[in-house]
Amino acid sequence: MEKISLIEKLNDKKPLICDGSLATSLYQKGFYINRSFEELSLLEPNSVSEVTNAFYSSGAQLISTNTFNAIQSKLVEYGLQDQLEEIIKASCEIACDLAGSDAYVMGTMGPLGLIMEPLGPTSFDDAKSIFLRSAQALAQNKIDAFQLLSFHDLTELKACLEACRQVSSLPIMATIALQESFKTSFGHTLQEFVDLAHQYNIEIVGICGEIGPSTMLTALNRLRPLTKKPICLKPNAGFPRYVNDEYIYLCNPDYLGKYAKRFVQAGANIVGGHSGVYEGHIKAIANALRMAKTSEVLEGNLPENIQPICDEPKKPLPLSERSRLGEFLFKNKSVVSVEIIPPKGVDASEFLNRVQQLEDAGVEFVNIPDGARAVSRMSSLQLSIYIKQNFKIEPIPHLTSRDRNLLGLQGDLLGCHVNGVRNVLLITGDPPKLGNVPGATAVYDVDSIGMTHILSRMNKGLDLGGSTFGDPTEFVFGVALNPTASNQELEIKRFKYKVDAGAEYAITQPIYSVEAYERFIEKLGGVDIPIIMGVWPLVSLRNAEFLKHEVPGVEVPDWVIEEMEKAGDSKEEAIRRGLDIGQRIIEDAKGMVSGFQVSAPFNKVEIAIELLKSTKLI
Repeated sequence: MEKISLIEKLNDKKPLICDGSLATSLYQKGFYINRSFEELSLLEPNSVSEVTNAFYSSGAQLISTNTFNAIQSKLVEYGLQDQLEEIIKASCEIACDLAGSDAYVMGTMGPLGLIMEPLGPTSFDDAKSIFLRSAQALAQNKIDAFQLLSFHDLTELKACLEACRQVSSLPIMATIALQESFKTSFGHTLQEFVDLAHQYNIEIVGICGEIGPSTMLTALNRLRPLTKKPICLKPNAGFPRYVNDEYIYLCNPDYLGKYAKRFVQAGANIVGGHSGVYEGHIKAIANALRMAKTSEVLEGNLPENIQPICDEPKKPLPLSERSRLGEFLFKNKSVVSVEIIPPKGVDASEFLNRVQQLEDAGVEFVNIPDGARAVSRMSSLQLSIYIKQNFKIEPIPHLTSRDRNLLGLQGDLLGCHVNGVRNVLLITGDPPKLGNVPGATAVYDVDSIGMTHILSRMNKGLDLGGSTFGDPTEFVFGVALNPTASNQELEIKRFKYKVDAGAEYAITQPIYSVEAYERFIEKLGGVDIPIIMGVWPLVSLRNAEFLKHEVPGVEVPDWVIEEMEKAGDSKEEAIRRGLDIGQRIIEDAKGMVSGFQVSAPFNKVEIAIELLKSTKLI
């Protein structure tokens, strides 16, 4: 007998049972997480077949293909990107062989593992192209529907939906991963998800992962009134505990079975599980739902006892009231800052002496890089806290996304805030391979664009997930700008993203050609935020040649090299000529920019002070 379609099956008013986590079951069979579980469909097909059959035998009617991470951006981590189609074909064959006429094969895709624009570097078209390759391979291998699991970013989900719709008219079951705030980690709400589902005519919507059964039930009570579409729930087996060097989910099968019945009574149409859910849980769900029927679905208001979570952003403190830098920017006063490099060791006395010299000279602000060129140095944030508490000069620490995940970023920012530091310059950061610590790895959960979004949210009292955390922060946050970047179009595009995300000022890379800066601003089509020009006084021909040939993004014109060559072997003459070049740049740029950041060459603050005095900036 020919199998009826999945959508027709849902019209029977009987709840369907989905499977659990293939990864959990494969892990229990002794395959460790430092490998690609998807590759096992090629190398260990019997093992994949055994765990898939265990779910089917336990009562699962929706069988997932072992392809959650069979995506180019994930497989490349294991050097398997060229085997993507082969892996997907093998995974689909295993599921199809077991499904027979009474189960449905769900072609599974998960997120890319990349951050999309504007928070990260991956464009919508690039994301869609990656998804398209996997969707095409799945559609060619006899699946009954697409299963899109655990998406956090609705823009990414949209790219995946477009890819699926482009290659096939098969039904789509799309699920998002909710936090306990009932929003995704990107701050997307259930209403936004439902709106997207209706826009793309998704056949089945759902929630998958991140939360356990109890929170999932509350989430269902919020989702059910928003849509008449069938709903799938795939909770985690509670929260994992770290026991004897491995993560253990402690939610027992009977507990999940009890909640499965509650899910159906509250309006769920499909019930399964995600992380930590194995065949024992699915059997308990099947037993609990043996005689159950799905509830009638009524579109309307939320139940009286369920109030929608609506975390309203607070109004940021006016820029002029947040810090002295904020006041300068608001009043269009020229910002003058000097950049000095933190020490490599534990002795900060020389660094602090330089800070005192700058303060005594009348410099208002001091910039402190965060591991520039990926060299390990004392924390810019900790030094800024000390400066804020012991000096009148105001610190502007740099903060990179290279060394911190999202949790660390928010924690460090809140720690700085409570200690009085209000200014920050957001930098993506140089790759660790450029630095002095062998084996150091990069995090890059987000780049500087993503960090700008984060600071903008925090200044409205919202955390990374869009939930309120009390009083808003009062940061004055800026971004880097490279007017002499080799790829001008990309630099302009990224800078506009930063401005749209809420950046309040920008500091440029060292400029040696004001004409090049003017050309860039003309291409940019105007400036919406104050720009502070970076100036680096040269101290030798070697210094100039190093910047010209070895520092990415710094353009040193030939006339500057020729000028430094005239100094010959005289160090004093080289410093004088470097100051002359700096004076010329500053005088030519006055009126074009909102201030200057002068780098103290090799931490020689006396040179920076002399340049600022000679140009009457202090």
